[in-house]
Formats: sequence, structure tokens, C-alpha cells
Amino acid sequence: MENGRKKFIIWPVITFAVAVIILGIISTNYFSFLETQLFEERKNYIEEFTGKTAEIMDGVISSSWQQLLACEHIIDIEEITSQDQLFDVLASTSDFIDENSSLVIAIDKSADYYSSDGETGSWSYKEHLEIETDKMRLMAVKLPHKTDMFYFFCLKKMENPILLQDGRKEITHLAIAVDLEKMKDKFSVKGFGNRCYGYLVNEDGRRLYEYNYEEDFIEGDNILNAFNNLEVINGGTYENFLKELKQGNSSALEFVYEDETGKRENWFVANAVITSADGHILLFMPTSVLGASSSMLLERTLRFFILVSVVFLALVVIIIVVIMISKANKKLMYQKDETNKMLLTAAEEANSANQAKSDFLSHMSHDIRTPINGIMGMTDIALKNINNQDKVLDCLNKISGSSQHLLGLINDVLDMSRIESGKTKVNYERFDIRMCIDNCVSIIGGQLVTRDIELIKEVEEFKHPHLIGDELHLRQVFINILGNSVKFTQDGGKIYFKAREVEYKDERVLFQFELADTGIGMKEEFLPHLFDPFAQEDDGMRTTYKGTGLGMSITKKFIDLMGGTIEVKSKYNVGTKFVIEIWMDVDQNAKENDPKADMHIDLTGMKVLLVEDIELNMEIARCILEEEGAVVTPAMNGQEAVDAFSSNPEGTFDMIVMDIMMPVMDGITATKIIRKMERPDAKTIPIVAMTANAYDEDIRKTREAGMNAHLSKPIDVDVVLRTLAGFYSTSGKEPKEAKLAGMKILLADDVDLNLEIAKTILEEWNTVVTTATNGKEVVDLFSGNQEGTFDVILMDVHMPVMDGLKAAKTIRAMKRPDAAQIPIFAMTADVYEEDIRETKEAGMNGHLKKPLHAEEILWALLEVKH
Repeated sequence: MENGRKKFIIWPVITFAVAVIILGIISTNYFSFLETQLFEERKNYIEEFTGKTAEIMDGVISSSWQQLLACEHIIDIEEITSQDQLFDVLASTSDFIDENSSLVIAIDKSADYYSSDGETGSWSYKEHLEIETDKMRLMAVKLPHKTDMFYFFCLKKMENPILLQDGRKEITHLAIAVDLEKMKDKFSVKGFGNRCYGYLVNEDGRRLYEYNYEEDFIEGDNILNAFNNLEVINGGTYENFLKELKQGNSSALEFVYEDETGKRENWFVANAVITSADGHILLFMPTSVLGASSSMLLERTLRFFILVSVVFLALVVIIIVVIMISKANKKLMYQKDETNKMLLTAAEEANSANQAKSDFLSHMSHDIRTPINGIMGMTDIALKNINNQDKVLDCLNKISGSSQHLLGLINDVLDMSRIESGKTKVNYERFDIRMCIDNCVSIIGGQLVTRDIELIKEVEEFKHPHLIGDELHLRQVFINILGNSVKFTQDGGKIYFKAREVEYKDERVLFQFELADTGIGMKEEFLPHLFDPFAQEDDGMRTTYKGTGLGMSITKKFIDLMGGTIEVKSKYNVGTKFVIEIWMDVDQNAKENDPKADMHIDLTGMKVLLVEDIELNMEIARCILEEEGAVVTPAMNGQEAVDAFSSNPEGTFDMIVMDIMMPVMDGITATKIIRKMERPDAKTIPIVAMTANAYDEDIRKTREAGMNAHLSKPIDVDVVLRTLAGFYSTSGKEPKEAKLAGMKILLADDVDLNLEIAKTILEEWNTVVTTATNGKEVVDLFSGNQEGTFDVILMDVHMPVMDGLKAAKTIRAMKRPDAAQIPIFAMTADVYEEDIRETKEAGMNGHLKKPLHAEEILWALLEVKH
């Protein structure tokens, strides 16, 4: 409905916009055409006007030329021998010149002139005398004896020079000088608002005459150069204009002129040829003056066009409104139908949600009640056979197994809940993809010990094995898929784990993982629902293969979080194949077998029996230990470890570090065999598990087998060295538990059973335990006793009266020296990142998660002791 509403609003807007665009295009083209036509009209007008002005000037110059020739003829027929006679002749010739204020001037070879008004002087423009006899030179100059007036000169070289009697003076040139004020009457360009400027220039653009008003327009002797850099907007270019001028053609262009104040205005310039003088007329006129009438026409046209446009757009709007109203009526009917459908769909979805909720509760009720039934049933059997130790031990083992299964179910539901709420984040940590794959293969290999299924690993050589990414979630993805393969593949089948590096780009690498099996497969109609929460193919699967139906949904969510893709192909009773592709960052600073920095831990002389079936893992662990001074004896499986221990005397080995999943004999079996040997060190030698099996049930199995500690792969060198150092002392052998004897512990938990379990574990290590049931009691006990009464506080977080976080903050705020120093550990079932962050912010030093593991508590207290 929302999309329909948007379309209902958008299409009229688009229609109106299209109409405006079309109108804009038409307007632009029309006014462009109109501007072009107006320019041509103005150009033709100014060219015609300039041509008429040129004709007038041509007549004036031709008349002056004829008058000059007549004067020369008169002078030629007179026999002039003296200067006085020359003045008389000049005065007589000036009588028939048109203008009364004009002068006839003769110039001698020495550049002295003789005027018809009886004056003489020196001619200042000698360079102008260099002309041929049949040519005339035009110029505008001042005479030395009439400096208040400008004269328009027509100068000619005489064909027959006159030699006066004294023989020292030879008259060579004759000229007519016309008063420029009189010329203006012939060269008038008035009538354009006193804004039409005319210039008479020679072929090079040098100014011979100008018709200006009170304010000059273009200054300088060369007019063409003066407007060379002005912006031309119509009529071509300045170069084309100059070319037409030199070829003797008339032309015009429009340009932008900027005056001294910065005001910009459009102007026209046109030229016309003066044939009688090899010169040109240049007329300059503002566009606003030249096109006054056309501008009015343009303005009126624009107003009319705007009116038409408004009417057109109004009609478009009216049409759109009418169509919208019509569609709105139809839409109302459609929306009514859609609303009914939505209500129906909502009702179906509500019923589906209720059904899903009911199915979930039904399935979870079954899945949870099954292990609870085992726990309660085995507890009743154990109570009835309390004196039968073997029976009680068997019941306890089964209770432990059911508890671990129940914990796994709860963890799946909680993981799914955190993913759906957006609390699960991608962790970017350094890891080796080869180790990650090997660890997963080891874990799955351990599940196949009692099965006749072949696990085939086909891993290509990686060019970039050292990565930065979320190894934990990636490993969980692999184990979830491979675990299902183990579950749904019959004995005699095969499981494939293939991996290859596909592409490297911008310090990122694309990996492709293919996980396949020859198991029972899935029906085609179930595949679209494979990644749905609680999805299982049919009810029979739930009873035959235990699980919540959340594993594949969690897998898909993890892959999405890491930015990867997963595809699945399956055929019923043939098998299933998953293809995963993920881009990951390359660890640019990683080095093969990068040595660990000095940890200040001394393992010199420690004799270690190292048991590992994967050569790469063996090489890495051996290198780490030998760098710290340990003496390493390798074994490739559990049987070799048993043989090495049994065939050597007591004291040969100080420590056994053992993998779990190995061929021939696994680590759990090997540990049990060693612990049962009839020799003193069989019960006391520390055995440490170093395995990729990192879940709680795996740790429990190692502890039940007799192992002393558990190290998860990929190994943290710091943790490995600290763990081994805790079991080894160069000054003698002392159990690590003995180091806690006498430690004074304040223990707080509001659940009596939890309090009893924790107290029992601690007192087995000969510690002194004081108990409290809430945070208020902890604060009172700490504040009511003197400094040094307690060495450490172990405290639950969720308690009545006062919770653990508030109690920790209260203690840290006390004004006594040990308040800020005493170690405080959270001991809680809150195990997520935000929970750990809250305990740190409250001032706690560490975080011990429930269910409690004695080994974790031990190491935490040893850290405090050290």
C-alpha cells in the first residue's frame, strides 16, 4: 500500500516535471532563434548605417581631393618666384574651397609650411611627407600657429615642385586643412541618445578621426587593438572581424564592454570601407540603443510566452488533478480490497506465529524434558543404590552427560536469541586458517572414532594463510555442518572437507570451503526451509537424531555476519554439499613461526613428552617449548605416548602435553591408561590437554580422564607457558594446589547449592573460606574487618538486597588502602561481552563463568597468589 501511495504521488509530479521540461526546451529553442534573428536584424541595420556614413565621408574626402588637385593646377600655371607671391596664390586658391575656415598650405623640402592665411611654421609630421605623387594622405593634426584647433588634412606630393628665386626653398607638398568642427556636421552620427561613436581609421587601425561626445569611449591611437581583448558574444570572432576589415568587406559583431566603474554592457561595432582614402569607418553603438524597438518586442514576446506557459501548466495541473481524482476513487476500492486481504494475511500470520510458538514450546519441551528425565531418573537410581559405588558412578556419569546435552540445547537457544537481537558481533583477531581447519578436522575425527566413516580433507596450498577475522564463529560454522554430516551419514559413508584460496585483492582474500557427505540427504521441498529456526525435515528426525533444529539457522546467521555466502545442494538418500565463500582480511604483519617474545618464564630443563599427530602443530608447539629451554620428546599418537612413559624410569618426564583426537589411540584413552599404571609417578605427573575440542563437555571429559589442565587450539603462547610453568619448578616439585594453602577467601552466592559447590572446591585446596549470601553481607564483612583479613573476593553478580556490581563499586569507593587493591572476581552465569564489560567497569579484576570449572578458579587464584 505504501508503494502504491508513493506511485500515486510520484506520477503526477513526473508528468508535471516532463511538461515543464518540454516547455523549457521549446522556450530555450524559440528564444535562441529569436536572439539570432534579432542579432541579424541589428547587424544589418548598423552595417547599413555605417555604409551610409562611409559614403558621406567618401564624398567629403573625394571633394577635398578634387579641390587639392585644382589648387595644384592653379599653382602650376602661376609663375611663382618669391615667398610673397606664394602667399598671394595660396590666398587666392582658398577662396573657392567649400569651407571658409579651411586653409591651403604649401610645404617645402625643409618641412617648413606656408599657409593661405599668411602664416608660416615648421611641419612636425615629416614622416607623413613620404608619399607618392598620385597618393593622398589623410590625418587630423594641429598647426603650430593655430594650436586651439584640429584640422583634417588632405596631403599630396606635388608633381612639379616650385623653386623660389633665392634657390634655397623648394615647395614639394600641397595640403588642404579643413576645420574638424565643420567636418562634424558632415560626419554627424547623432540621434542615438548621444551614444554612437564613430572612428575614421587607416587599414592598420590607427585613428585618423573620431566623432565622440563629452566622454571618450575608446582611447588610444589604434582602435582595433583597443578592443582586441573584449568578450565577443555574437557575430564570430575578433580575428574574423579583422580579416573582413583587411579584405575590404563590411562586417559587424556584438561584444561586452566594461567601463571604469565595472559596469558591463553589450555593444555593437561595424566597419565600412572608404574607397577614396584606403581607410575604414568604425561605428560603436550599445545594443540597448540599437535594438530599442526590438527589445520592446522581445519583452512583450517574453510576457506573452510566460502567460501562455502559465495557462499551459495550469491545464496540465487540471488534467492531472482530474486523473488523480479518478484514480483515487479506483484506488479507494483497491485499497479496501487490499485491506481485507491484509487483515486476512495478518490473521493467518498470527495463527502461524501462534502455531510456531506452540511447535517451539512443544519441541523444546520434548528436547529439554528428555535430558531432565535422565538426570532425575539417574538421581533416583543412585539414591536407591547409595552403597553400590559402581552403580552410583555409572549414574553420575549419565547425569553428567545429560547435563551437558541440556546445556548444549540452552546454549543453542541463547545463541539464536543473541543473533536475532543483534548482540552477536564479529571479532577481528589474528589466526591461521590452516590451524583452524586442522582443529575442526581433529574435532570431527574424534567423533568418528567409533564410526566407520571416512573423513577426506582436500586443502590446497594457501598463499595467504595468516588472516584477521572471526575464527571462533568460522570454526563453529564448520563444526555445525560437519557435525550434521557425522550425524546423518551411515557407516561406510564419506565426509569431504575441501578448501581453496580463490582470489586476492586489496589486502583481502576470498576463500571457498566445500563440505560434503554421502549421507541421507534432504528432500528438495525442505531445502528452502533449511536455515529456518527449529526447522527439521520431519518428526521422525527429531527422535532419531537429537537436536533443536537451530544449528543450521545459527550457521547461516554467522556467515551473514561475516559477510559470506552459503549455498546447499542435496539429494535424498544420496548426500549433501555446502559451498561457503567468505572474504577475509590478510594479516600483513604475520610471520611463519613468529617467535614469542620473552615471557620471563623459566622452563629450562623441563622434560616434556609432547603428543601430537599433526606435524605442523607438533613443529609449532615444539619450537615454542624448546625456545623456553624445555627438552621435548615427540610422540605421534596416544599409543606411542603410553609406550614412551611406561618404558622409561620414573623422572624421565616432568610433563605430558597431549592432543585428544589422534589415530591408533586418542588422548583420553592414553591418559586413562597412564593413570592406572602401578608406578608412583603415574598418578602425579601433570598431563595437559592441548586440543581444538574447546567446549565445556570436552573440558569435562579431559578432567574425568585424569588430565590436569586444558589448552585450546589455536594455542595462545602466553597461556601455554603460564600453564606449564604452574606445574614446573626448578627448585623442586610442588603441586600447584598447595600454593593456595592458607589463602583467605570471601565467597558470596545467594544460591545455597552453588555456594556449597564453590566452598567445597576451595576448601579442598586448604584455603580459608568465609561465606556471604548477598552483596550487603560482603560489604559489611569487608568493612567490619581489618586490612589483610581477606586475600580475594569471589562474588556472584545477581543477588538479593545488593547485587555484586554495586557491592564491588561500594568496596572500591571505601577510604582504606586495601579497598582499591583487593582482587574481586565475578562468579556468574552472565557470560556475554557486555556482561564482562560491566564487571570490569564496576572494578572487578576477573570473570569466572558458571557452570564453574575448578581449573579456571585455580588459575585465577594462582594469578592472585603470584
